[in-house]
Amino acid sequence: MLYKAVTYDVCEHQDLYQDMNDYTIDFAGDVEGQIRKLAKQDIAPVVKLYESETSDFKEFRLYEEYRFIEYECDCK
Repeated sequence: MLYKAVTYDVCEHQDLYQDMNDYTIDFAGDVEGQIRKLAKQDIAPVVKLYESETSDFKEFRLYEEYRFIEYECDCK
């Protein structure tokens, strides 16, 4: 199984939900630590972890979604 994390920029006030970057995740390491690092790096309130059986990720499924309130937008 291969894993990829995608960071998302989210702003409910501007009706924004946009993917930013994707990263390969080493599942043998500290997965949650890797996800937290990516969220902080991209200032991403949402990071989704996807899994695929193929390296091209043509067929994939959501493995887990992480939310980080510290990176949510604070616009009004």
